[in-house]
Amino acid sequence: MKKIELKSVPALRGTPTGVGIPRGQTLLQAGTAGTVWRVRKGAFRLERPAGDGQTVVHLAMAGDLVGVEALCAEPYACTVTALVDSVVTPESTVGEAALTATLAAALLQHQRQSLDMALMRSGTAPVRLGHLLRLLARAFGVPAGGLERKALPALKDMAQIIDSTHETVCRELPRLLPARERQTPAPARSAWRGAATPFAPQC
Repeated sequence: MKKIELKSVPALRGTPTGVGIPRGQTLLQAGTAGTVWRVRKGAFRLERPAGDGQTVVHLAMAGDLVGVEALCAEPYACTVTALVDSVVTPESTVGEAALTATLAAALLQHQRQSLDMALMRSGTAPVRLGHLLRLLARAFGVPAGGLERKALPALKDMAQIIDSTHETVCRELPRLLPARERQTPAPARSAWRGAATPFAPQC
């Protein structure tokens, strides 16, 4: 997917509105150059090449910076893709004070992100998934129990992040979501017998 550049969205340049990045769209591509962005809403996964594929090294949530390599005049080290519908704005680094503040924020952010990834790769699958859901709740600005299933990342993306399987996430997710998200619809009735058909969640 194409990298988002400031020149591609001139109407939003220098405004607080931000740039909307739909779920699954790539904001930054590893190896290219550009500016530093701040996540205003939503969440992104940062991936690096590993073997024949990509591995998730960090998650960036609302308030985090992405593309900090640009501060050192380096190409982006990670491909940054939206996990959910998100909003970003270019970060101003003009002036020594702004640059120093951005570097300090990037350092503290990296420490927190490293701990978050360690927690999402340690313990049982429900524990790892639970930590991911808490991070996503923070990204959406809602209480820990306020997430809605339809707003979450794709199951395969969550499975990749916590180093689990699609089936495991599908099984554990209903147990960790709020009760209102786990209500089972009334059994469907067969058109030719009128018999009840067991409901099974679709993953």
